[in-house]
Amino acid sequence: MTTGPDAGWYDDGHGKQRWWDGTRWTEQFIDLREHDVELRTGALSASGAAAAGWYDDGRGRQRWWDGSRWTDAARFSGSEEAFAGIVVDGRWIHFGALSEPVAGAIASHESGDEFLRRGRLGKPATARSLYGAWGQITPRVLPKAVNPHANYLLVEVAGQHWLAQVPPGEDARARQFTSWINSVSQHYRYR
Repeated sequence: MTTGPDAGWYDDGHGKQRWWDGTRWTEQFIDLREHDVELRTGALSASGAAAAGWYDDGRGRQRWWDGSRWTDAARFSGSEEAFAGIVVDGRWIHFGALSEPVAGAIASHESGDEFLRRGRLGKPATARSLYGAWGQITPRVLPKAVNPHANYLLVEVAGQHWLAQVPPGEDARARQFTSWINSVSQHYRYR
């Protein structure tokens, strides 16, 4: 089952900010177009659910709400930078279903052999904070998940470690993207 974003105020698709409790829309809403913003209550629709459509998920992207639940479909602003499954869009960095503010992110580019030899991925795997394109990488699957002959982009952000395999022949682009992530991270760190 797909889970939605964290609890918070989100655009409900009807010009109002509505409280999402982490699993469903509630009746509490505010209308930011009003002169005096007040907390109000009222059903979103007869069914209590928002109509299917693209909604801001509060994590720097639009997600598709199918009328009853959030799906994995996401879209970005159109000015995002992406490489090997990692997307940076404004102040946010995304990898699969994971999204975090880009401020403080640290990116590196190394071979799988280097990562395995230095044991750099063992501690994050044990701490359950290491993720690949398909999801969490545990200590048990770590040796199978990392190809020692491939190159990887590792992004450390908000206590998580995202490991994305670099497509063959794209190492120059990977180094450029790594440098760009680090620059954007520093830019937003103090804002």
